[in-house]
Amino acid sequence: MGKEIEIKIPLTDSEYDKIFADIEGRAEHLKKSDEYYSKYDTREERIKNNEPPVIRIRTEQNVDKNQTDIYFCVKRKSVENGIEFNSENETQIQDGNPLRYFFEAAGYKKFFEKNKDAFSAYFKCSTGEDIDFHLELEQINGLKYVEIEVTDSSLAPDVVKANLEKFVEQLGLDTSKRDSRSWMEILGKA
Repeated sequence: MGKEIEIKIPLTDSEYDKIFADIEGRAEHLKKSDEYYSKYDTREERIKNNEPPVIRIRTEQNVDKNQTDIYFCVKRKSVENGIEFNSENETQIQDGNPLRYFFEAAGYKKFFEKNKDAFSAYFKCSTGEDIDFHLELEQINGLKYVEIEVTDSSLAPDVVKANLEKFVEQLGLDTSKRDSRSWMEILGKA
């Protein structure tokens, strides 16, 4: 099971362009298509029945390598002061169709789809601790965002959170603009 501590911030065109200029040449170009499934029709029903908020199939294309991978993921998350703490179970699969068939047979339906065009880069930054940051500069349905996460750290969550905020400031962004809503909420599908 993977753990993520993540922050996402909406960007202006100029903020997006500045970050792109900073990571251009070292970032991988990714296109991700996420299909979300549920047995229930509303978010309230999903919460009431303790269904994980994310049950998804992701098709991820690495444009630079001309490579496509497919993943199945179940994720639970909590949000504290605009920063996501995720517990994620994800595995690579060869073909999403058997899983789609299983979902249909088990009464799950696809209720949401998200398409992301992103540039992905990793940073080891001098924020006071030895932490690797994963940055994705992305456009989703015309919305520009940056998502920064830490997935592999033995440090306490509060230490990671503080360093994540320092890294965001090093990018020249205002940490108070972080968006703690899910993509379903941001895109009006929740």
